Amino acid sequence: MAVGLTAFVLVQAVRGVLNLGNTPSGWLVPWGSLLDGWPLVAVNVFFYGYMWWLGYWFIRGTRGRERVLIVGWFAGILLWPLETLKNGWVMEIRYVAALGLAVALIAGVSLLMRPSSLRTPV
Repeated sequence: MAVGLTAFVLVQAVRGVLNLGNTPSGWLVPWGSLLDGWPLVAVNVFFYGYMWWLGYWFIRGTRGRERVLIVGWFAGILLWPLETLKNGWVMEIRYVAALGLAVALIAGVSLLMRPSSLRTPV
């Protein structure tokens, strides 16, 4: 399941890199929502901070090839807010996200072929 989902998201990321005319705003909560101005920025900063916190704990809780899989997934997710800071960084961040997902896919297939021998103590 994880390999299929990673492959699907990788295909979507590559499509996003190749489709240069479609550059979304990058905000988690769009400007046309119920919030406006500083409350909207505060909500976005809260959500991005929460995603960084989740990424830290997910990466910290894994070892070996599992960590490579999680880091590959979070590479694009955690760099995504930087797209809003400078318009010139959009394509570079998309390249990094696609590369991270490709590495995550390779790690996922590797785990599927040969499961990890790391055991967590009960």
